[in-house]
Amino acid sequence: MTSPSPFRRDGNQRRRSLLGLGLAGLLGSARAQSEERLTVLLEEFAPYSFTDARGQAAGYAVELARELLARARIAGDFEFSSWPRVSRRAQLQANVLLPAIVRLPEREAQFHWVAQIGLRQGWLFRLRSRSDVQPRDLDAAKAYLTAVIKDDVSEHELVTLGFSVGQHLDRSADYDIMLRKFFAGRSQLLALNRVLAPELLRRHGHDPQLIEPLLKFSESRPSMALSLPSSASLAQRLRLAWDGMRRDGTVAALAARYGMPLPD
Repeated sequence: MTSPSPFRRDGNQRRRSLLGLGLAGLLGSARAQSEERLTVLLEEFAPYSFTDARGQAAGYAVELARELLARARIAGDFEFSSWPRVSRRAQLQANVLLPAIVRLPEREAQFHWVAQIGLRQGWLFRLRSRSDVQPRDLDAAKAYLTAVIKDDVSEHELVTLGFSVGQHLDRSADYDIMLRKFFAGRSQLLALNRVLAPELLRRHGHDPQLIEPLLKFSESRPSMALSLPSSASLAQRLRLAWDGMRRDGTVAALAARYGMPLPD
């Protein structure tokens, strides 16, 4: 019986070594993906995002984000805060996902944009009991004080239209404060997304029938965005996962459940 040649033995060992290295590389890559985490920043803004009866994050944008991260094989930590803090952290920290932020020209270069998740119409509302508040157009609306959320899309849009913070706009840190001030008469107009206004008021303990829309001031695109310090490759993974959700009908099904309009 002839003994195996040294060349064959070395070749087998080399192949086994290369195979081991290849498997180790694949396992290392899979482990790195599974350990990758995103911080998902939210505000109390039903039905996009809110805290449910069990104290868990819920809502249209939350469900979209959970499905997106599952498909991209990325872990997520969901955190609530006020919108000014959410916006600030998203511009400074890597691996931060905003599942619901309106895409504006001035924000274009501040984020990696992942997907458009809906349509939005900004309107000015008044109390039905305030028949004395009768602006005929947006210029006339500047004679009144309009309630807005600090750094929110409505504030940005109204400032672009010539409204001034302090003179025309009354800023609040969150919706609970803003609505309490508005119903107490500290402002005469209220800037809200018309589609979401009824649910928003109900969740904060106010009757939606007490207000009525007066003037439309914008149309815009609620979107999902990744913080700019995050890697471009991570943004692309999320976009690919979103494309799959859109193609298989997951996005449309969630939008229908929450009554959200989608772009054509």
